[in-house]
Amino acid sequence: MLRISSYFLPLLLVATLSQPAGAEVIYTWRQAQAAPSMPPGLNVELVFSDAAVAKGGLYLEFENLCMGEEPCLDPQDSLLSLRYWYDGMWPDGSQAEWNLIHYDYRGYPRYWSDYIFMDIVFRPDGRLDGTIRANDSNSDFLMQSSGGLFTMLEAHSDEYFGCGEVYPECHGSRGLLLDARIDTPVTEPPLMALGAIGMLGAWFARRRPRSRSASRR
Repeated sequence: MLRISSYFLPLLLVATLSQPAGAEVIYTWRQAQAAPSMPPGLNVELVFSDAAVAKGGLYLEFENLCMGEEPCLDPQDSLLSLRYWYDGMWPDGSQAEWNLIHYDYRGYPRYWSDYIFMDIVFRPDGRLDGTIRANDSNSDFLMQSSGGLFTMLEAHSDEYFGCGEVYPECHGSRGLLLDARIDTPVTEPPLMALGAIGMLGAWFARRRPRSRSASRR
């Protein structure tokens, strides 16, 4: 047993050291407000390299044209994966993923190509901020954020379900893209800010008559 252990110990050590430590950072969709013009069950998952997140921001615009040619090289190594879909059920009761866009770094497109545009900021509170667009020649979406709260501006698909014929005017749902390592409650910052402004306005409105009467004295 001692001979076997001493033989495999260097191999195990090399294998352990060769594994990347925290090489990926995953951001997932947390819905804050659903829109009636969109199907339920929206999912977005983004996987970035930790080097990209450490820079604090990312600008990407590229088209993955790997059509079975070797080697398949993307012009970037910051976005490792992008997945977007709507949870659904087939008539037989099995689970479905409507309008699935699945981009993998150095992977072949599911359809003809993968076009991706990103202009985002990795916020210290674990939220993403910015603009994200993706199109895999079968489905597409565009979302944009304000203060870390994303709004789906438009989404389309050639499929019948999802943002296809069933929901042709697909837009309006809002939510957060959060670092999966951080447990952040879902709130709506713009609505909270408007509520605070309204309370302050009401307080000043009550204070104003008193100040006028005091000045008359």
